[in-house]
Amino acid sequence: MTIALFDVQCGFGGAAPGSREPLSAAALLAEMDGAGVERALARAVPAALEIDISWSNRHLFAACAGHPRLVPCPIVAPNSARDLAPEHLQLSEVISQGAGAVSIRPRQDTWSLAPWCCDRLFTAMQTRRLPVLCQLGELSYDDVAALAERYPTLPLVIIGADYRSQRILLPLLEAFATIYLSIGSNYIVQGGIEQCVETVGARRLLFGTGFPEVDMPAHIAQLMYADIADDEKRLIGAGNLDRLLQGVQR
Repeated sequence: MTIALFDVQCGFGGAAPGSREPLSAAALLAEMDGAGVERALARAVPAALEIDISWSNRHLFAACAGHPRLVPCPIVAPNSARDLAPEHLQLSEVISQGAGAVSIRPRQDTWSLAPWCCDRLFTAMQTRRLPVLCQLGELSYDDVAALAERYPTLPLVIIGADYRSQRILLPLLEAFATIYLSIGSNYIVQGGIEQCVETVGARRLLFGTGFPEVDMPAHIAQLMYADIADDEKRLIGAGNLDRLLQGVQR
C-alpha cells in the first residue's frame, strides 16, 4: 500500500528565545526524506520571535523557492495599523509567490477577530478560497466556529488540537463543513481518526506532524495503523490538502 503524504503542520526557519540556529529548509527536507513525506506546507516555526511579518514572509518564500516539495504558508494580518499592504494586495502577493495557504496569529500580532478589525482580511481570503491555518492557542474553538459562521465558504484548518478535545471537535466538524482538522501534534487520540471518519467522513481530515516540535514518524504511524479504508488514508495523507490548494483562486 502506497500512501502519499503532504504535511499540513510543519515548518522551519523560525526563531525562539534561546535557540542558537534556526532549522533550515534542507533539514526539513532531510526529515521528510527519512520519514517518507513527499511534500509539506511550510511555515516559519517556531515563531516566537517572528515579529516582522513582511520580513518573515520574504525569508520563507526565498527558502522555499528552490524546493518544489515545500509549499509556503506565510503569515497574514489585517492592515488595521496601516503598516502592511492592504488585505487584498497581501493575498495577491503571497499567492504570486506560490503560497498554498496562510497562517493567522491574532494573539501574537495583536489584532481582534471582531469584524470591525479583520473583516476585509477574511472577506479577501474567502474570495480567494485560500485555506487558513488556525493554531489553537492563537484562536479558540469558539473563535474558529464564529469565523466559519461569518465566512461560510472559507476553508479553516485547525492545527494543534489535543487528545482531550474530541468532545468539542466532533460536533464542531459536524456543524461546519468548511472546518478541517490536522491530525498532527498534539492530536494523539485512541480511535480518534476512526471516530472522525465515521462522523464526518475522511475528506475533513488532513495529515500533519508538528515537526520540528515533534518527530514525524509517530503521526505517520497514527494514520497508517488507523482502522479505515486505504482510499480514506489516501485522502487524509495528501488528497484533501491537494484539493484545497487546487481550489485557491489565483
